[in-house]
Amino acid sequence: NVLASPGELYTEVAAAPVQLSSWLIPYLIMIALVGLMMFSITNNPTLYDQVLQPQRQQMQKSVAEGSMTQEQANRAAEFTANKGMFLAFGILGGALFMSVIMFGAPLVLWAVSKGVLKFSGGYKKILEVYGLATVIGIVGTLVSIIMMNMMDSMYAQPSGVFFIRDVFDQENFGHNFLASMNVFSIWQIAVTGIGLSAVSGKKTGQGMMLAFGLWLVYVVCASFLGWGAR
Repeated sequence: NVLASPGELYTEVAAAPVQLSSWLIPYLIMIALVGLMMFSITNNPTLYDQVLQPQRQQMQKSVAEGSMTQEQANRAAEFTANKGMFLAFGILGGALFMSVIMFGAPLVLWAVSKGVLKFSGGYKKILEVYGLATVIGIVGTLVSIIMMNMMDSMYAQPSGVFFIRDVFDQENFGHNFLASMNVFSIWQIAVTGIGLSAVSGKKTGQGMMLAFGLWLVYVVCASFLGWGAR
């Protein structure tokens, strides 16, 4: 029901004890999808080249500025071009990032909900709410992997970056912000808000405002740091 009837689902969740499977299964699936994403990139020459291109440009910029020699840049390029190392570090880094988001986001939501929504429950209940909403992110990740490989573009994703994929600039705040406007991310945040409202006993709009407010803060910060299309 997280896709078809989240309101009904979270009404049941609010009245029931916390279930470990509600967050553990989505978490394990997302970790597996990180591996699938990295595997698909390393086995698609175009995608692999697009991923490495910003690093090559940064190294050449360092050479031009004198902070790195050409020989050092060449050695670094050889290291990053090693698909085995790229795959291993990509999966490890992606799994770590997903873990931070999976357990960190509910922690922030829990802390803020206690003050804003007067939520009286524990952290695990919010983790359950967030974990169930992650099912939408799982669907979105699968859609992104398919689109990227069909169109041979890292930026062929169900977000605003799709419309500027040929001119995307990772150092442009506006481009990164647009890239963050992912259809499935927005859907997931909305469902998370519904869940927060249900477990707090508040109106749906209150939980959604809280969820979207915190998400927008994250999006702005991530856009400044160049994380928009990641």
